[in-house]
Amino acid sequence: MFIAYLKQKSYGCDYTIDCGSTLIELSATAKEKAIEELKELIVGEYSDGERNEGYWEESALKSVCFYEVSLAENMPVSQWYAEAIESDKLQEEKKVKNEEYAEYERLKNKFEG
Repeated sequence: MFIAYLKQKSYGCDYTIDCGSTLIELSATAKEKAIEELKELIVGEYSDGERNEGYWEESALKSVCFYEVSLAENMPVSQWYAEAIESDKLQEEKKVKNEEYAEYERLKNKFEG
């Protein structure tokens, strides 16, 4: 599998998510074909006396980094979030229980002590 990281000359927005960048997966299975595919995506196609699509003008690229990926695996992000939420919930319950027990001990000492 081949992927390319494309970075625009201008960022295109003021967000912290790096709006001027994108990662694309190429369909070619051989390195040379993947590079040809990438070049076609970047410069577009010339037909009917005009160049169509591609990355030009405001979307012109500053850099392209080409990667050959030997392993691509989806991560269980939803599960990670669910586990973190559950952990936070348990920690909050423990905190409340400890606070309530401390209050119980304080009142117990006040009225029985």
